[in-house]
Amino acid sequence: MSALCGALVAGSMALPAIAQARPVAIAAGPLSSVLASYAAAAGVQLVFDQAQLAGRQSPGLTGDYGVQEGFDRLLAGSGFRVVSDGAGGYALRRESNISELAPVTVSGDAVRATSEGTGSYTTEAVTIGKGLQRLKDIPQSVSVVTRQQLDDQNLNSLGDAMRNVTGVTVETLSSGGGMSGFISRGYSLDKLQVDGLSTPAGAGNLSPGFDLAIYDRIEVLRGPAGIYQGTGEPGGSINLVRKRPLQDFAFSAQASVGSWDYYRAVADLSTPFDSEGKVRGRFIAAYEDRGSFVDRVESQRPTLYGIVEADLTSRTTVAAGITHQRMRATPAFGLPAYADGGLLDVRRSTNLSADWNRIEEETTELFADLDHRLDSGGRLKASVFYRDTDTPVRDFTWPNRAVTPATGDTNLVAWSYRNHWKTTGADVNFNQPFQAFGREHSLLLGADYSYTHKNFTYGGGTIFPTNIYRPVTNMPKPDMEQVNGNDGRVSEFGLYTRANLQLADPLKLVVGARLAWWKNDARSNNVYFGDFSQNVDRIDARTSPYAGLIFDLTPQWSAYVSYTDIFQPQTATTAQGATLQPRTGRQVETGVRGELLDGRLNTHAALFQIVDRNRAMTDPDNPLYSIAAGKVRSQGFETEISGSPLPGWEIIAGYAYTNTKYLEAPAATKGQAYSQITPRHAINLWTRYHFSQPELQGFSVGAGVRFNSGFYQQTGNVRWDQGSYTTVSAQVGYRYNKHFDGTLTVDNLFDRVYYEKLGGGSRQNYYGQPRSVMLTVRYQY
Repeated sequence: MSALCGALVAGSMALPAIAQARPVAIAAGPLSSVLASYAAAAGVQLVFDQAQLAGRQSPGLTGDYGVQEGFDRLLAGSGFRVVSDGAGGYALRRESNISELAPVTVSGDAVRATSEGTGSYTTEAVTIGKGLQRLKDIPQSVSVVTRQQLDDQNLNSLGDAMRNVTGVTVETLSSGGGMSGFISRGYSLDKLQVDGLSTPAGAGNLSPGFDLAIYDRIEVLRGPAGIYQGTGEPGGSINLVRKRPLQDFAFSAQASVGSWDYYRAVADLSTPFDSEGKVRGRFIAAYEDRGSFVDRVESQRPTLYGIVEADLTSRTTVAAGITHQRMRATPAFGLPAYADGGLLDVRRSTNLSADWNRIEEETTELFADLDHRLDSGGRLKASVFYRDTDTPVRDFTWPNRAVTPATGDTNLVAWSYRNHWKTTGADVNFNQPFQAFGREHSLLLGADYSYTHKNFTYGGGTIFPTNIYRPVTNMPKPDMEQVNGNDGRVSEFGLYTRANLQLADPLKLVVGARLAWWKNDARSNNVYFGDFSQNVDRIDARTSPYAGLIFDLTPQWSAYVSYTDIFQPQTATTAQGATLQPRTGRQVETGVRGELLDGRLNTHAALFQIVDRNRAMTDPDNPLYSIAAGKVRSQGFETEISGSPLPGWEIIAGYAYTNTKYLEAPAATKGQAYSQITPRHAINLWTRYHFSQPELQGFSVGAGVRFNSGFYQQTGNVRWDQGSYTTVSAQVGYRYNKHFDGTLTVDNLFDRVYYEKLGGGSRQNYYGQPRSVMLTVRYQY
């Protein structure tokens, strides 16, 4: 007979924990799992017969509770009670006179990926691989930005969050509007996953993405993700995981104010709709109104999110929801530089753009899923979503000429754009554990589909003279008829499978593949470039293999080696009129992973090499056409630690060494760095400590460090350089009671002046943010 056992803290550490109330946040789930999770959080041992609680659900528990009080809350009305054995342990007893079987004790973990309410900077498992997987079972580098880290660091946009992910470089694409690109291991992350379904990344249509208030966590897999993502760049993939309803009533709110007229408010309500919590909903409203250290730059972003979830049976759950966001912004697009490689030394607030620069964007996302748990332990999940992103107004000016050193003169160019992207996606997958040769294995089978309609129109090209010291910003808005554009329809269908095979007690083989079909129907009407082409390109039954070996060195440490693969379609043509074969990104990675302190601390280190083949190059015999002959290599080392080394102390720290190089390219490029914006060395650190001493009860302190070894932009023989720089953050917090807490955060504490993006002589050079201050107050019921 099986049983669950809560975590046991060592020696004398257990008894003080029993006497004191402490904050807990245990998510809803089977009552047996919730009890085990609460015992682990309380630092006590709980012994009980799992069969006694079969089929029972729990709404979870959030708040400050003593150990016994928490158990009583969880078991209220169940007919059971937890009692102390007098030696620091606890056991489950029936409240009636019915006799009980003697308990059988088995130690185990209830694996969960949800980070909300854990208070942790790490998780045991992730869902980026089409289903729940423990981190130790993934032979690739994975980082997780948990809900606690998002809240602690005030990370409210995807760009903010990705700046704190090991090995990821954020490419600023605007001041205001929140537009950013993300680069991992030297390659752009051109797709996102949302609850495991792929959609084009924000850089694809310059969308900032949704406010992060609606997500539980962000999972980042580095290296090719072809088996899960389909086509794309080999740098990795991002999975945004939405918050789900809780079975019990919960409400939280927060308000923030900060430098340059930053204001933000969030309200988050989760409620059951029936007495048993079988039907429940969650509703989140967020509003952000922010200025900028750059003159005349501002944005407003209201976001609404709603989801309803229902248990059709004890094993079947359905959910449906909607997210809507409206963004209005006055953006700027960086500064020019000098033609000889010099960078401007002007006020960081300098903005050359016209007063009428404007973006308006509306994004609506509908989604639904069904999750069915089988008696055999298997799981069937089906998901669909539809996203509509429309930017009816995108009127811009930006610098387009290097600055004249003697006078400071430069030019602006004016353009008007409209993007309208519609994406539909679906996925169905089946995870099944099975027994063979006396061992337990698992098998994943699935299929997914995505369709994106991209419509883009533009017009303009008017040139305005200006000066970096005396900007002219009140120029009249020209007539920018959008007579140019293109219309594209990209569809992709894939079949995928993965098997986790336990070959021996310490050795696991992970093997899988994806079979993909891809089609692109593109039609151009580009008067500006004289392009009126119409092309249909397709790829049929292309395979992306996946394989890894994981060896358990000890119960806490494992080592792995893996091979992963992805392909990226190309649309360039040969002199014979054929479309180039897809680029192929292949990676070999080897690493070690540690799951320490009963999973409260995770650490990881990896060596990797990616070789990207068949890149389009100009045909030397036919310069108007291309050949597939280019080759790029990216290699490096990454290491990360995340979680809680000691009670009250959370930390996440990472280091990345990345080296990218053209191996086969035209003579002027061969041997050069492929990703010039990727620093050779990068360090991220954030840590927070909650004091437990009586005289400092309720206080916390936090600190962060970001180091970048430098990057550059090169055109021909001219090179613009940003040297190494370090920024420091500091925070002090106070928890008044179990309902109220607040933090005061200072970023770029020492006001380091640096450029965070270089674009060359004409435009897209962005200063990093100066010292800023933010006060955040939170309420939780």
